Amino acid sequence: MILRVGALLVLLLAGCRSTPPEPRYLLGLHLAETEGIAGYSAKLEQAAELDAQLVRIPADWNALEPGTPGRFDGAYLEELKTRFQRAETLGLKAVLMFAQSPAWANGGAPPAHPPRPEHHRDYADALARLVAAIGPERVAAVEVWNEPNSVEFWGEVEPRAGTYVLVPLAYAREYADLLKAAHHALKARFPDLPVLGGSLASADLDYLKALFAAGARMDALALHPYARVDERQGPHHGRAQYPDQCNEEDPLAPPWCFETGLDRIRAWLNEHGRAGLPLWLTEFGVGSGDAWGDAGSEEEQAKHLRIALDLLEAHARRWRVRAAIWYRLQDEGEDRFGLLREDGSEKPAARLFRERAP
Repeated sequence: MILRVGALLVLLLAGCRSTPPEPRYLLGLHLAETEGIAGYSAKLEQAAELDAQLVRIPADWNALEPGTPGRFDGAYLEELKTRFQRAETLGLKAVLMFAQSPAWANGGAPPAHPPRPEHHRDYADALARLVAAIGPERVAAVEVWNEPNSVEFWGEVEPRAGTYVLVPLAYAREYADLLKAAHHALKARFPDLPVLGGSLASADLDYLKALFAAGARMDALALHPYARVDERQGPHHGRAQYPDQCNEEDPLAPPWCFETGLDRIRAWLNEHGRAGLPLWLTEFGVGSGDAWGDAGSEEEQAKHLRIALDLLEAHARRWRVRAAIWYRLQDEGEDRFGLLREDGSEKPAARLFRERAP
């Protein structure tokens, strides 16, 4: 009996060793576009000083390939390459987010509009060539477009009924086709590179269902679980809901809830054969200003961050969150989402970010 028990313990221990716990998520920062290589290098250094592990670096297709398909702007390409090289030097992993269409690809519309279907392959080809130029070893993941479920980034369309900024579900097929083209082009050349699909504004479960119904392909789902404004009367009226709040009485609120939104997305994925699909929160955050939907103050912004990090500490493994990227590093104009003020000084949220960085 003793021998049998001992043998059983050995087998159990061996099994434990063969299935180690999943690693903690990476905590990162979005670094917006800026003028010149020196300016962006300074932002990367600031992110490293805040102990970020990951940065989200946007690349503008319109600036990269402005006039002729297949011909990159040499100066902008060198700037993008330098960003990733500098991030690597600083020990920062980097997500490449590729959006903004040149006029030749979207029929002369503003850059935020997506490419026309006949130019989906041009987008995919440009993205694959950009990764090759940067060096795939310097790219932690590639995010295909930005918030395609939002009217701001998917053309001038009327919002979906019952929402205020989300596109009608029929447009999910267009993005699914763009995503499939990008996934195919990237996997053909870089089979181990994670391709992030979705990039959803809010935890938009209805759009996600439509996306998979249209045959979308991705290695991980990118989400932007921002919070809806709290319209209930009281001291918090007009402020963003905290990450652990969700006003179910507000018909517009459910997608725009951090904890509840992530719970719903993960539950649906688990129930529909996609339990293994990781989540990358490629944007989350709240403004420190006093405008409608902001946190109301710098101290309140820090409180939002603290609650979000507490939730991630408790649930990241259950949600299968691989990365959480605060939007953004620094304030700019009326955008007060930054951890740093426009003059580079730190807000309370910056100090909290550094303290909580893994």
